[in-house]
Amino acid sequence: MKLIRWIFLFLICVGATLFAFSFLAPDHQQVVRAVVINAPQEKVYRQMLLLQNFNNWSIWGNADSSIRYTSNNIPDGQIGTTITWQGNALLSGKGMLQLTGLKENKEIDHHITFLEPQKMEADSKFELADQNGATRVTWTFTIPSKKPWNIYNLFYSLDKEKGREFEKGLLALKMIIEKGSVINLPGISVISFPLTNYIAVRQPVAATDLFNFFSTHFRYLQQSSLQDSATVKKTTALFYKKEEKGSQSDVAAALEIPAGTNPRVQAPATLISLPASKGIAVRIPGNYSTDKTMAYRALDDYIAAKQLKVTPPVIEEYTAADSSVRIIYLVD
Repeated sequence: MKLIRWIFLFLICVGATLFAFSFLAPDHQQVVRAVVINAPQEKVYRQMLLLQNFNNWSIWGNADSSIRYTSNNIPDGQIGTTITWQGNALLSGKGMLQLTGLKENKEIDHHITFLEPQKMEADSKFELADQNGATRVTWTFTIPSKKPWNIYNLFYSLDKEKGREFEKGLLALKMIIEKGSVINLPGISVISFPLTNYIAVRQPVAATDLFNFFSTHFRYLQQSSLQDSATVKKTTALFYKKEEKGSQSDVAAALEIPAGTNPRVQAPATLISLPASKGIAVRIPGNYSTDKTMAYRALDDYIAAKQLKVTPPVIEEYTAADSSVRIIYLVD
């Protein structure tokens, strides 16, 4: 009986301590990031006003190619407009974005309801201010924390954990609005793509299965087809046709065949040879989906500005040593 009493008193003390700490801990988590966009406030406001445009540069939309959106009957750009999203449970999950407040050319407010994989509410505010003819956009993202669970805020910082993702989102917004400057990015280089032979597995693949397809077949090709060669330092994804409206992408997981090597070719592997060609390329440090999205936009803008024609496949080369990816367009 005495033991039970001591356990009961201990639990009361723990509860009282947690309750006391809940008054000391912050009642919210917050991320604040800003970017200066070389465009007038009105132009930036018009781009940011529509929720459908938010999906083009947000950290959530760009992270998941399988994501699908539905909207309510209120015209986009009016208070009350909502967009519901659903995608990969590990990347974007499920939730709803609502336009809740507007101050013309100055402020846009969103409320976000996350439903999966974790239920959570958040508020997002975009403040626009003139800065010598350009526009400074400040993004404030706030998640309220209820007592006593807010004591978790003493040990975790959303800003440190996710701040870089918000920076990437704002940079993507900047690049979309400043389209004229995208084609001058120093990362785009004109290259001479050499005749290259690959051992590969090519097949239609749904967007949600791409990661598993590539990781499985890169390993398969190295073990079964190039087993006598040195360790593969670079893997290659060949995109002949990317997924459109639920269809499957025509892709190949490929390994470049080293000179003097005779790979073992057995189904489902096949040989693919890409002829020498002119090309343009961008190398990005680390295979981050948002960086890749911006790189593709830059390449597309360059193609449009130079009036070039892209010849399939689009090539993504992954280098293990520095985790970089190089995206290549073969052009006529």
